[in-house]
Amino acid sequence: MAYLLDVAAGTYFPLAPHHTFGRLAASVDTHIDKPYVSKLHAAIEWNGAHWRIKNLGLNGTWVNGVALGQGDVRDLSANDDLRFAEQADPGFKVIDLTPPADMLWPLEKDLTSFQPIYLSRYHLLPDSNAPELALFYNEQTQQWHQEALHQGDHEQPELNDGDLVQFNNSHWQFVRAQVYGPTEAKSSRHINDYEFIFNMSLDEETTQLELHHQQTLDLAVRSHHYLLLQLARHRAEDAVRGLDNKSQGWVYADQLAAELGLDNTHMNIQIFRARKQLVDALPDALGQQCLLERRGGKIRFGCEKFKIYKGEKLTLASPAKSC
Repeated sequence: MAYLLDVAAGTYFPLAPHHTFGRLAASVDTHIDKPYVSKLHAAIEWNGAHWRIKNLGLNGTWVNGVALGQGDVRDLSANDDLRFAEQADPGFKVIDLTPPADMLWPLEKDLTSFQPIYLSRYHLLPDSNAPELALFYNEQTQQWHQEALHQGDHEQPELNDGDLVQFNNSHWQFVRAQVYGPTEAKSSRHINDYEFIFNMSLDEETTQLELHHQQTLDLAVRSHHYLLLQLARHRAEDAVRGLDNKSQGWVYADQLAAELGLDNTHMNIQIFRARKQLVDALPDALGQQCLLERRGGKIRFGCEKFKIYKGEKLTLASPAKSC
């Protein structure tokens, strides 16, 4: 997301994909309280390839001292100097011209360490090594959510434009650029098109995971793969006992933690990392929320197509159908 420096105020602010400047506070994104500035004086917008500025005001707009006539349009470059209606005013400086992106905008005032966080579809904060919070995008509802690592009931409240986000003793504002939508979210792939192949060592110390669909995607050996494997075991065992699809695999979180020899915090870290790895590996695939499902203190592996190998031996397999 592009952002500018308000030279007079000494503060940065992000640009909306269509960002307006003017005197009419209720109708513009950036209010300029000057009598010689037009009610709607100028607009900066992303055209899919470039950020461009358009002069709409009667008293002129200047880019690096060059005047734009009413209706004139110009591509912007980093470090451009923008003045509206009066060249003597401090104006604005173009700092960043990153394409529109959903992000977290820092609320701390230290400009020397200023850096927005551009969000991936599943984002761990402050990082994947010591996550406190997960922000993720649900393509079905086209809505962002947040989930706190230490939140006992694992609620996933909606995250809307302007909401406050706190982690690691820092404060951020969520900025929604609306870059994910019905067209962008369409994909021919769903995670339930993939068969999950768990390759576990004989001593169950390591678990490698592969995803099979037209080709093989190797997710390598990770500690969180054993968590997925253990939940897949429960699902396969429930299927053998004759439980219906909707009832298979549900395990109390405390029971799963005990089976894994982990406390709840470290188990939740592994859950976050498993989700994050899948989103990174299949960024365009739909149904990411199916990987791990929660309800009433229970959790389950949400994908039906899987096989579990111990050494070279196939120990468990699921019915080959999708949920």
